[in-house]
Amino acid sequence: MFESILNFIDSLVLPIVKSYPPAIGILIFAIGVSIISNVATKLLVDQKRVGEIKEEIKKFQKKYKLASKDPEALKKLQEEQEKIMALNAELMRLSFKPMIYTFIPIILIFIYMKHLYGYNGIYHQLHPDWNGVVVYLPIIISKIFLIDFWHWLGSIFYKSGFKIVPNALGWLGWYILSSFVSSTVLRKILGLK
Repeated sequence: MFESILNFIDSLVLPIVKSYPPAIGILIFAIGVSIISNVATKLLVDQKRVGEIKEEIKKFQKKYKLASKDPEALKKLQEEQEKIMALNAELMRLSFKPMIYTFIPIILIFIYMKHLYGYNGIYHQLHPDWNGVVVYLPIIISKIFLIDFWHWLGSIFYKSGFKIVPNALGWLGWYILSSFVSSTVLRKILGLK
């Protein structure tokens, strides 16, 4: 049954994989996942309450910053700090709610993207000379995003597969970068707090 589901999904997605470079295909996945998670957040989380909580926390942080040089003022803020901790816990519960519904689908999408763009994945089988690089970055951007560090960290966990290419992102790195940008844009469009 799992094999037939995978074959059905492959029949829908393979035209994109065959027609476009990996950067475009992965960008489409990133936008899709961003839509799923942001729409779930919009539908499941009371945005008005999130805004109220964030505003109260912001006010408290300003008071705390001003009072940080005065020990007596800090003592007065202790009671309010407990309230703020409760608000932080409520905010975490609110933000956790959509994750309950989106976690499994997003994990399945990641597994599928590895099936498409990972070492010996479908794209690699179609293009055996492909070195796993999805995008090359300018050196300055590579330094800003600490690409060498992430390559080093990845090499600890993954011992086989594509070789590390300096100033380049593979499917996962490109997905993370694309997802960050698309999610930020969608949050603004949907008016999420």
